[in-house]
Amino acid sequence: MTLPRKLTIEEEQLRAELVKLEERIRMKIRKIGLTNQKLPYERLAKGRQLKELCLAAISYLDDGKEIKLQECLRALREKGLEI
Repeated sequence: MTLPRKLTIEEEQLRAELVKLEERIRMKIRKIGLTNQKLPYERLAKGRQLKELCLAAISYLDDGKEIKLQECLRALREKGLEI
């Protein structure tokens, strides 16, 4: 995948961490679906929201939109994720 701009080392590390986090969330949601676990809808919806925040943060990082990226990172931290 080609990125529209050159990322700094810190940005590359942040992007790798966000990609890994998104993958973990996606796999957890998939596991819940495959094992037919009974979870409240709100809890599953929060997981999907976290996944979307990760994807948005990755997109903003790639596009160089620093303000939007910081908003996404702040939202993820408020949800209890360490980035």
